[in-house]
Amino acid sequence: MGDMPQKIGKYEIRASLGEGGTGVVYEGFDPDIQRRVAIKSLHPHLMSGKVGEELLTRFKREAVSAARCIHPNVVSILEYGEDGNRPFIIMEYVDGVSLHRLIKHRLKHGRGISLRRSIAIISQLLKALHTAHGLNIIHRDVKASNVLLVNKSGKIKLADFGMARITENSDLTMIGSFMGTPRYMAPELRLGLEADSRADVFSAARLLLELLKMMPDSSLVHCSHLTEIVNMPPGNRIDYSAVYPTALIPVVTKGLEVDRKKRYQTVLEFMHDIKQALPRLQQKSSTPAERLAPLKQKSARDFVPSEDELDSMTTLLADFIGPVAKFIMEEHETKSTSANNLAAEISKEIPEQEKQAEFLRRWNMMSVSRRTLINKKRSDVPPETTGPQPLPGQVLNKAGNDLVHYIGTIAKSFLRH
Repeated sequence: MGDMPQKIGKYEIRASLGEGGTGVVYEGFDPDIQRRVAIKSLHPHLMSGKVGEELLTRFKREAVSAARCIHPNVVSILEYGEDGNRPFIIMEYVDGVSLHRLIKHRLKHGRGISLRRSIAIISQLLKALHTAHGLNIIHRDVKASNVLLVNKSGKIKLADFGMARITENSDLTMIGSFMGTPRYMAPELRLGLEADSRADVFSAARLLLELLKMMPDSSLVHCSHLTEIVNMPPGNRIDYSAVYPTALIPVVTKGLEVDRKKRYQTVLEFMHDIKQALPRLQQKSSTPAERLAPLKQKSARDFVPSEDELDSMTTLLADFIGPVAKFIMEEHETKSTSANNLAAEISKEIPEQEKQAEFLRRWNMMSVSRRTLINKKRSDVPPETTGPQPLPGQVLNKAGNDLVHYIGTIAKSFLRH
């Protein structure tokens, strides 16, 4: 990576968020309105010759495409500009991590992603694509690294419209038209054919399959093997040895049809069939006792970690595993009967045993400090009284003198009662 600039346009550069072959994304700061932004910039050394011209054209098209696609699940474009030989796009800053990073972390530590979360991610992605397709915009590079998970809200944001194509204006020759990630790429794109919205359907189905493979082994859902898809390009790397939720296999299979005429023709069709399949996700549990066990365990909870404890634990966990901590917490926070039990469970997300012990040690220290502070606050509160308290003598005398003007000398005798 080259030297990081101090400023691009009026924006201060604070950190590098990532770099690719053609550009880099920075965390920036807008001094005028005091807010963080993300800045995507092309490498200046690529801006010469025919390659530079076409890269610049594609970069501008990315800004136009994403700026047109206004949706809660799409990263907002705020500005396009050029600083000397450095074109840049200003985007909203997403406080979170990419889905790719979360998947990588979970795989590394032998952890899964719940079916509920996977369906929620794909549902939001399909809504974003539906809006884009309604504007004749084909993303063409839907993949885990372009799906950002927003901290705490559970929302996703679709990013990077660099490969996007506006179907009503397709006169670009597209240098590197084979650019993209083979695992998620529709077969027609790999063959160099003109792509339409069904290419995004394929990529979304491939991403859904990847998420379904992450479902924890403990999930009480019937699973089966996926039948091999005929003529699937080898680069898509579908794992036929894994098992997936049985009710969703026909949905994913249709989304991954090599012949796009047999594939879902719109993301709405895809969304509809996912919704229709959800009630058919049968549980493995066969006895009433097995099915009721989780409910009994949940109702027996006698302690729920407070928001303050959850925030403190999330911040502490982030010191050990980074930004994915917030998403790890969401997976665990409803499953523990106490804050200490929760801390013990999530400590297993930290790979090294020494660091697990350090995490628990620091959490115990924080818990002791919190309890001490709470007890001190309670001791500072004066005890409640059960009846009227006598007034000080000076107050009584003044009240009596004032009252004499209205009811006579009986006033002081009245106050003594």
